[in-house]
Amino acid sequence: MISNLDAVRDVYKKFSEGDLDGFLGLCDENIEWVVNGPASLEKCQTFHGRNGARSFLDILGSTWKFHSFDARNFIVENNTVVVLGDEAGIDIESEVFFENRWVHVFDIHDGKIVRFRGFLCHWPGKEKPPVMTWDDVES
Repeated sequence: MISNLDAVRDVYKKFSEGDLDGFLGLCDENIEWVVNGPASLEKCQTFHGRNGARSFLDILGSTWKFHSFDARNFIVENNTVVVLGDEAGIDIESEVFFENRWVHVFDIHDGKIVRFRGFLCHWPGKEKPPVMTWDDVES
């Protein structure tokens, strides 16, 4: 059986390749998909089941065009994988540039993602995130 870490890495691989059916195949049919972030963003809500996750992906694809999307740090604890990352792109409707930082929390059972919780910090237009390093910190 695939490790939880490899399952999550496969999600990002399929997303970056545009293989949305493969992406959804990694999700449990009853997945709970929650994106926490600004209420002004349609994608920040709760979605249920694979159809809900597909709705999220459809909203994402119709509203944002990514220039970068980087999953930077992976933390594994039992059946949970936490990923820290960032992304940048253009809001398709407004043509406003954005930068985001995020935390993704995946809960996995029998190799399938049963719950996703995303926490999004969003900086549109001239707003910029604070400077931050991504390197491992030596103890």
